[in-house]
Amino acid sequence: MKRLFLSIAVIALGAVCHPTPSAAGDDEEGRFEFGGNMRGRFEFFRFSEDETGTKKDTRGRIRYRLRLDGKIKLNSRANFQFRLVSGNDSRSGNQTLGDPVDFGPNNIAIRSAMMVLTPWPDGKLPNDKGYWKLDFGRTKNSFVWKDRGRDMMLWDNDIALAGAGTQFGHQLGGSASFFFNTGYYAIDENGSGPTDPYMTPVQVGFLYNGENVKAGIRGSYWYMSELDTLFIQRGVDGEGGVTSSGGNIQDGLTGSVYGGTVRVVATQAFVSGNVGSVPIVVFGGYSNNLTAEPSQVYPGIGKNAMAWNAGIEGGSKKKVIKLGLAWFYIQANAFPSQFIDSDYLDGHTNRHGPLFFFSKEFLKNTDFNTQIFWSDAIETDNDGYGNSAAASERIRIQIDLLYNF
Repeated sequence: MKRLFLSIAVIALGAVCHPTPSAAGDDEEGRFEFGGNMRGRFEFFRFSEDETGTKKDTRGRIRYRLRLDGKIKLNSRANFQFRLVSGNDSRSGNQTLGDPVDFGPNNIAIRSAMMVLTPWPDGKLPNDKGYWKLDFGRTKNSFVWKDRGRDMMLWDNDIALAGAGTQFGHQLGGSASFFFNTGYYAIDENGSGPTDPYMTPVQVGFLYNGENVKAGIRGSYWYMSELDTLFIQRGVDGEGGVTSSGGNIQDGLTGSVYGGTVRVVATQAFVSGNVGSVPIVVFGGYSNNLTAEPSQVYPGIGKNAMAWNAGIEGGSKKKVIKLGLAWFYIQANAFPSQFIDSDYLDGHTNRHGPLFFFSKEFLKNTDFNTQIFWSDAIETDNDGYGNSAAASERIRIQIDLLYNF
């Protein structure tokens, strides 16, 4: 995989060095684009007694999140993008009012800082038949879809990767296109070992952009290697991590308590169109951890390697209202828990349940959003499920006011 990515980079560098006529829009070089959003949120938790006999207290809290996005076009083939966020965790960036105590200040962190290079001007292939770009740094996660259903089965959408990647797309003719994404990303800088834990995903897919119907399907192969005991522990109970996580079985994710390799295959698809005058999106996906093994530390626990999701959303937040309903089912060893969505499943595997959401833009660039999450543990009848089963049976309600600028 390293050789594949190196070859792609060399080809791209050659294309960049090959002279071509100046692209239109060179007068925009050096222009700084700025945007972002601020969100105010009231959040409410209602817990029921779970199978472990635990019942946490019902509680509410008020939070805010700030995001500042910037982009600078250096020339027709290079740009720089960044995102600054409130807080210093790797997921939400939410800050709870009253924390720190006595009106202490909150931190601002670099969520992403990426150098983007394109072999041809403005990232477009010759004859405008597609795109090709390479990025480096703290990069956006290019392996999840935006605005094509709730694509959050394996990845919290707030997580930014660290490394280098390439994204390629080509028009196949008519309304169909093909895309390919890959990269090399460092999970941890391991100064005491010979190799850092790393990830090299590969993703291919097809899109159809018809006049009345849009659809897409993709296949992803997640390869994580040189994982150590600290990585495994973060997936079990979050210890030593940068945010909450838990649910992986100690020797189930890779088949070893000492780390090793994770190989996950996943697919995701969507279809969108209009039913009468109402836009509808139907989406779903499935994944399987090929390296998961039955536990020897906790006899009786099987592979727990599968995850799936399905959902539908419809309407328009600008015209009337946008509504959606989805279900997520994530077994204990389906994926490293430290990458699971922190809102819906609290960053835990071995959980499932529905999600209901609606959005309304009641003023320009001003949205009112509500999400209601129900969750429960999938398995509880073994001590190995303790980190995911405790406090799992709960309802979480989020009511947001979002300013986009």
